[in-house]
Amino acid sequence: MEQQRDRKGYNKRSQLGLLVLACAVFIARPLGAEEEKSSAWATVGGRNITEADIATINNGQTARTMRNQVYQARKQALDTFITDQLLEQEAKKRGISRDQLTKQEVDSKIPEPSDAEIEQVYNSNKARLGGKALAEAKPTIVSYLKGQKRQEQLQNYVRSLRRAAKVKVLLQPPPLNVTLDGAPVRGSANAPVTIVEFSDFQCPYCARAQAELVKVRETYKDKVKIVYKDYPLEFHANARKAAEASRCAAEQGKYWEYHDVLFANGTALELANLKKFAADLKLDTTQFNACLDSGKYAAPVSKDVAEGSQAGVTGTPAFFINGRFLSGAQPFAVFQDAIEEALETR
Repeated sequence: MEQQRDRKGYNKRSQLGLLVLACAVFIARPLGAEEEKSSAWATVGGRNITEADIATINNGQTARTMRNQVYQARKQALDTFITDQLLEQEAKKRGISRDQLTKQEVDSKIPEPSDAEIEQVYNSNKARLGGKALAEAKPTIVSYLKGQKRQEQLQNYVRSLRRAAKVKVLLQPPPLNVTLDGAPVRGSANAPVTIVEFSDFQCPYCARAQAELVKVRETYKDKVKIVYKDYPLEFHANARKAAEASRCAAEQGKYWEYHDVLFANGTALELANLKKFAADLKLDTTQFNACLDSGKYAAPVSKDVAEGSQAGVTGTPAFFINGRFLSGAQPFAVFQDAIEEALETR
């Protein structure tokens, strides 16, 4: 019964994916030069408003954001369709139904949640659980964890099918026009996958994302390099000066060490602490303090922000994986899917 409900749900998602794909293909189809110039989105007082007019808003940010959104809609629909095809083909090859396939390869391989996992979820969500005791909340937590583990197992299985079928995605993300020369880089310079991270040292979601990036580096090693770009948000009073401080640390070869300290202390980035962190890392504090006080790197930080906005960044963290846009503090599985796809298209 559980598998039957899943099949119906999956078919609905597949149909929805196809509908989104059809719509995305239509609304974002390439226009001929003359059509693009004359195609109006609206008329105001007899004047046509075209895509070119919209592209001028916020220095082009609106148009780039729309292109990212259209790409994401196409990509989601394409992934749904590919998954549907792979599962159908594998089930047919084995002479079984798709429900039987997912039962064998997904459902039967889901481990039971451990007591430690259950307690962690309970302790992190007491307020949402309405004051229920652990024993009372346990069935709900177990169901949640099993659903999460099932999704992870399904993603892992589909990923293995994609590798075996040598899936090659031809859909390309919008071009990313940012300057990488001189930006801090973690990983091999020749890595086939480049993750450009626009981030803010005072942003808690950016700090949370760092653990996932550690998993990325440990898993993919020299296949991935991570490029850091500053995007301090205006309402974070200490973020911009922290970004400048990281560049002062880079002058003494301690950029990444200082970067990690900043994210570990995101609620304590006052000027005095920025200088204390440098002393703790055994930097030449005279040189560091003079660099920071001079505002030497204020303009380069602003340049990063401008490039991010031009690329469609509106908040942090924001990632571009070989140009594919990911917004927010994503779990490792999302990074993994994007990286695997980038490796597939080489």
